[in-house]
Amino acid sequence: MSVSRRRQLRLWPVLWGVGVFAAGLWWSRTEAGDVSAKLDRPAIDAAIGRGVEWLVTSQQPDGSWRSATYTQLQAGPAATGLAVAALASVASDELDRSGSETSARRAIDAALPCLLGNLSPDGAIRAPGDASEYPTYATALALIALQRLPAADRARYADEMQRMQGYLAAAQVSGPLPNGLATAEDVGGWGLVGGAVADPSSFRTSNLSTTRFALEALAPVADRYVATFELAEQFLARRQNGDGGFAFLSDPLDQLNKAGAIEPAHAGDPFAARSYGTATADGLLALRAAGVPPYDSRVAAAIDWLGRRPQVDAVPGFPADEVSQTASEGLFYYYAAALAQALVRCPEAPSAAQAPALAAELMGRQRPDGSWANRISTMREDDPLTATCLALEALVALRSLQNSD
Repeated sequence: MSVSRRRQLRLWPVLWGVGVFAAGLWWSRTEAGDVSAKLDRPAIDAAIGRGVEWLVTSQQPDGSWRSATYTQLQAGPAATGLAVAALASVASDELDRSGSETSARRAIDAALPCLLGNLSPDGAIRAPGDASEYPTYATALALIALQRLPAADRARYADEMQRMQGYLAAAQVSGPLPNGLATAEDVGGWGLVGGAVADPSSFRTSNLSTTRFALEALAPVADRYVATFELAEQFLARRQNGDGGFAFLSDPLDQLNKAGAIEPAHAGDPFAARSYGTATADGLLALRAAGVPPYDSRVAAAIDWLGRRPQVDAVPGFPADEVSQTASEGLFYYYAAALAQALVRCPEAPSAAQAPALAAELMGRQRPDGSWANRISTMREDDPLTATCLALEALVALRSLQNSD
């Protein structure tokens, strides 16, 4: 089935009116409305406003954001892409009737010349000569931010957006590499860095997070990249576990699969990568961005995995040992943002019941100055710039659930 056909299917409104669907995974609209009613809209508005104010005051004179905590995010492009995407979610939110929308838009206007000034000839946003700035992430985030702007405003960036789309399509792993940096398991996904196949510094191993952001950035022009999306869908099918969840990488023993591996029941059998919350939320969002409709069994299985694990103060799916639990807490803000956006994409799923508790957890963690920061440094969320951007993405998404009826 073509990408365009799949994208048409997901627009069928009649399917959203079904009270019970896909083996009982979908809620009725009445129940979704009950979740919406439990969200404290004034408190969410206030938290978003304080977060935006902190983020805007943290902007550098040149329009960029730079981490004060981690050298890998001090060059500008990656941190600026993250901040602009978060602010663009605020600026594009139709529910916002406060001054935070105006402040966010002004900060975006100041940031875009700096961000796009780092656009390389191949269409990637990267610091010159700096491979640590995660150009695939930065490029995808910049595209997502631009797509959130009103059509008339983003029209001026049409050429830059087309170049970035071309880079992202080219950065997809299309085949195994002779240098071993990509295997058949990586085909169809995206890695942290991307870049030329001949460049030995390119880290090409595909991971679920980068793949999700690349697909979301390319989704508005999916019909131009049919083969790209078909290859990505095959990659996602390989990455989804039998329990419906996802892991970050295909190698179950790689330490980047943060929840670890499941030991085989019998000697000689292979290990299996353990499903966990951040990867599963990313997998669900990637499936939807790839054009897989909400009633598809793969989407339903991922929704079911999340719905059966309602924990919102840390990432579910990790073992109970102390090291694993620390890792699950260290990913809290990323999970909050991914889960909130997954709930928006699938508002009638049972996991929508997590929305009020997730919003309350986020608001309870906001610091007096309006920022957020994780007490755990495992995934660099102790950097308030990173945590605040992710918290804003989560709260804006949760607030939009009130329009899901």
